Amino acid sequence: MYKQFTLTGLRLALAGTVVAVLSACGTVSQVDDAGRTAKPVFPSMDSASMPEGYYVNLENLSKIAPGVSKKQVLELVGHPQFKEGMFGVREWDYILKFRQPNGQPDKVCQYKVLFDKDMVAQSMHYLPADCLEKPAQVQTPAAVQALSVSEPERISLSADASFGFGSSTLRPEGVAALDNVVSKLKQAQVSAIDIVGHTDRFGSEASNESLSLSRANAVRNYLVAHGVPGSIISVDGMGSTQPLVNCPGAKSAAVINCLAPNRRTTITFQTRH
Repeated sequence: MYKQFTLTGLRLALAGTVVAVLSACGTVSQVDDAGRTAKPVFPSMDSASMPEGYYVNLENLSKIAPGVSKKQVLELVGHPQFKEGMFGVREWDYILKFRQPNGQPDKVCQYKVLFDKDMVAQSMHYLPADCLEKPAQVQTPAAVQALSVSEPERISLSADASFGFGSSTLRPEGVAALDNVVSKLKQAQVSAIDIVGHTDRFGSEASNESLSLSRANAVRNYLVAHGVPGSIISVDGMGSTQPLVNCPGAKSAAVINCLAPNRRTTITFQTRH
């Protein structure tokens, strides 16, 4: 009887020792009862279940704050990636990855959540400590170029004044207007030019699209013939799909006159400072 009692007591003592050891494994950072530590100890990343880390939902991560439970931490960022222990564990460790701007490599950080004696999260730590600070902006050549480009400027030429009726042949008035455009373009460092032709709603969709594109090409050809690089010019014909005004009614002189703003060719260009 005495021997059996002794063995039973020994087993209980050993079980208590195991629990104590395992509990100690869960507080390697010497976490106090309030869930805080003066010196967080981060485990070797090689011992993690995912040493490469995983991408975390930033909104979920921001919700981990003093007062959340272990269950809530699990729901927000998943299971810890290290085996800190089985019983009384009061610190959970993670390896997290964060996307960086401008094509920079992903940032990999260790993240630790500390729990108080009631297993409520109270403090969080990162390694490095500045993990979530925004990186300094790195200006790539493309970014520098984009900063030096001005807001687009647009010139609208009346199709009625620039072309004959139903034609893509420039009138003298259209030539004079384009001479002014050429002069303006040559005085600036132009990086891109977009020429788009437009018509009113009368006529078939196919004919309007064809006419608007032919007029845009006529403007392009004139600019190129007068020294504007063709490589920076794009053209398109939108037909009647982008009206500036809406004039209801059947075809008549009054309605045709009302729709005049829709019959146009626009030249949009950007300049570098």
